[in-house]
Parts: sequence; C-alpha cells; structure tokens
Amino acid sequence: MGDDATQSSLASRCPPVSVVVPTRNRGDRVTAAVRSLLEADDREFRVIVVDQSDDRATSEALRPYRTASNLLYVRSATRGSATARNIGIEATQSEIIGLLDDDCEAGVGWVRRLLEAFEVDARIGIVFGNVEPGPHDSKAGFVPAYLRREPYLAKTIREKHLVEGMSACMGIRRSAWQALAGFDTLLGVGAPLESGAEGDIAMRALQAGYFVYETPSLALVHNGFRGWDDGRLLIRRYWYGTGAVFAKHLKTRARDTGPLLLRLAWRWAFSRSPVALSLGANPHRMLRLAAFVRGFAAGAVTRVDPVTGQYAPSGKESRWTGTRSWRHTTMRTPESTSEPTFSTDTTGRNRSLKSGY
Repeated sequence: MGDDATQSSLASRCPPVSVVVPTRNRGDRVTAAVRSLLEADDREFRVIVVDQSDDRATSEALRPYRTASNLLYVRSATRGSATARNIGIEATQSEIIGLLDDDCEAGVGWVRRLLEAFEVDARIGIVFGNVEPGPHDSKAGFVPAYLRREPYLAKTIREKHLVEGMSACMGIRRSAWQALAGFDTLLGVGAPLESGAEGDIAMRALQAGYFVYETPSLALVHNGFRGWDDGRLLIRRYWYGTGAVFAKHLKTRARDTGPLLLRLAWRWAFSRSPVALSLGANPHRMLRLAAFVRGFAAGAVTRVDPVTGQYAPSGKESRWTGTRSWRHTTMRTPESTSEPTFSTDTTGRNRSLKSGY
C-alpha cells in the first residue's frame, strides 16, 4: 500500500510533458540545448538529461541549470542513445515525451507545438518535426537536417516511407513507448548496430495500430556541424543501421516489410531521402549499398525477441548497451544533493565516437 501511495503521489506531481535529452561528452553543447528548453515555453514540463559521459565535464557544465525545479539530471554508465532515451522516459510518468538531441536548440513554444501535434488525432503514437540546419559554412561542411513543407499523418505501415523524421526532433506517447517495450537498444547511435532506432520504433508503432505524424510546425535548430570528411562516415552509419532495421523486420513481419524494401531500393537507384539531401550533392550510391548490406548481414545473425520485436542482446552486447538493466535505475530528483550513477557495469565503447552521439 505504501508503494502504491508513493507512485500515486509521484504521478500527481508529474507534469503532462517531459523532454528527454541524451548526452555523451558534449558539455559544451548540451548546455545550449537545456537552456533553449528552459526558456522555450511557459507550459508546465520537465527536462530530463541522461548523461552517459566518460567524465564529469558535462555534469559540471550543467551545474548552473541543475537548481531549476523542472530539471532532472541522471548520470548513467550505459552506452547508446536509444538506451539513454529509455532511461529518461522510464524516469517520468508524463504521457507526452519530447526527444531532443544534445546539439539542438528548441525554439519558443516548442513544448506547446509538441502538444498540439499529438492533439491532431488521439491515435498518434509518434511525432516528428523539422530539423533545421544551424548557421554554418557550406563550403567547409554540412549539418544533417530533415525538412518537410506539409504535415503528413501515416496510418499504416504501407505509408512508412512517407514519414522518415529524425530522433533529434521527436515526440512519443509514453503509453505507446511502454506498449512497444521501448526503443531497441541495439539500434541507434552509440550501439552495435549504429543507427535506425527511431525508424524501427516508428515501424513497430504503425504495425501496432498507432499513427505517426510529421509536421513542420514543430521545429528546432541542429548545430551538429560536420566537415565533408565526416560525410562518408555518417552515411555509412545511417545505412548500416537501416540495413539492420530491415533485416529484423523481414524476419518478423516480412509481408509488411517487403514492399518497403522495394521502395527503398527504388529510392537508392533514382532518388534520395530528405536527410540524405542535407549531406551534400554526392549520392554515394555504392557506399550506401555496401553499408546497407553489411548492416543487413549483422541484423540477420542477431536474434530477435519474439515477444518484444527487439533484437535480443548477447552477453557482450548487454554489457555494452545496458539493455538488461535500463529499467532498474536510480534517479536524482532536483532536490537531491547526491549524484548517483546507474548500476549497469558497461565498459565497452564505440571506439569510432570520440564524443557525443
């Protein structure tokens, strides 16, 4: 009875919206993301920062903001952006969850527009918004972006190719996240299969009967500048993860996935996605194909949990991503003075990532 009363008390104090910001070794950037959120809206909401950094630099950078009553800071020894998002969502009872990358800045009214997007239809489980490139020298490099002019509401898996937003500007109903068993922690940046976590959960949501809505009214600025030399690495990572996503869904829902794979093949040959268009003029078709095949092969030999529809990690992968223990967390409330670390013993690293995701 005491536990039920505690949960009820926590739920009654929980704001209707929480925004989760995963970060790793980016203390110089995440502060701008947090500041933009705290200043973005007068609506009641909470910001949850999940810090997977190797040292305390990010914690120290965020110290001026951690006295805010609506900021929850969580330090975790896990790896992977999908795992961090699961930890952040688990830490709140808010039904509407916003997801923001640590190198992005939300504009005024971002939380309000997120709520408005979900109000379009009660069956919407996931929302994506526009990711606008921040100021940069286009001769020196690029900023990954995703822009669409008109909103679109996808109602079935057959429409998945029309909604391809980025997790940098995303929202999800907590009830949908819970029904889908969360993000697949072997996918996504910083995980063994490198990317694709947002596309995977969008596919699973559509298959489960939820709608996926994209709208340009929800937008933020992405400050993730990359030099042109980084372009090939980013393309390789994106398409490796995409291959792994399709391998999984072909194993579990081949009837739904086959037509999507054919559409992807057509686009590979004749077109490019909105995200790919932001990465420069070179289509890199052979690089994309090679990365997709490698990711597909990796996914094909990785077991899928038939209950959750997620990749089932081996012992080594569990240690890397913290998959087995992200639900068992210790949180720091804004009033706490201690700074606990999650108990997951994860020492593996994605050695291609020097910082961030």
